[in-house]
Amino acid sequence: MSEILDISGFPVLPVADRLTPMAGVPGSISPTPAGLDAKDTVEFSERAAALARAVAESSFRLARAVAIREAIHNDAYETPERIDGTVERLLDVFG
Repeated sequence: MSEILDISGFPVLPVADRLTPMAGVPGSISPTPAGLDAKDTVEFSERAAALARAVAESSFRLARAVAIREAIHNDAYETPERIDGTVERLLDVFG
């Protein structure tokens, strides 16, 4: 299972041979006329943008969870203010 395919013997094509422009296809590669500066652009789909937001939010949540775990481990999480706030929220919900 740990065998890795040796691909060192495969020829590597020049970039121009690997990229083929497709006429009429948005985002396909197209040659730049001589004398013009090519500018690279990237467009992200709505799905990609949503995924990026989800990753950022989950990273924030993970960092917050780690900080809370450390506070609990150091006996610094349960403070009178936190307990009072929790009791008040519980009373609002159930009382």
